[in-house]
Amino acid sequence: MRRARRNLPHFENEGATYFIRFSLKNTVLINLADPAIAPVIIEALNHFAGSRYLLYDYTIMPDHVHVILKPLQRDGRVEPLGRIMQSIKGWTARQSNMLIGRRGAMWQDESYDHIIRDQDDYEEKARYIWRNPVTAGLVEDPEKWPWWGHGKG
Repeated sequence: MRRARRNLPHFENEGATYFIRFSLKNTVLINLADPAIAPVIIEALNHFAGSRYLLYDYTIMPDHVHVILKPLQRDGRVEPLGRIMQSIKGWTARQSNMLIGRRGAMWQDESYDHIIRDQDDYEEKARYIWRNPVTAGLVEDPEKWPWWGHGKG
């Protein structure tokens, strides 16, 4: 197990699956659920799914993203979660900023990550992701939220 600490503690365990939340730096400047922006994030999540990580579930909310993924072995070692998140956040920031004609940081520096302990924990986090748009009052039926899905996990 590897532990890193900035403002939030980050634990990495080879073979672990993670529940992750990454959030906008400034919620006034951009809406992640905008039909021009959400597909950029989905594309980024799916781009390395199957090669750098297994992607299980995700939802894109107006000001944050939830994802469940499992880093894969690459070049004889497990891809570090921090490097995966840096890649996803960096690419989506560049593409989104280009689309809306802005510059600057889009994401908070750190993401919240939680190691999934077992099947019950996974199901609880997957349900949370699925119901998040309903809880936030964005839709009445989670099936109606267009920015939720399963990856190639």
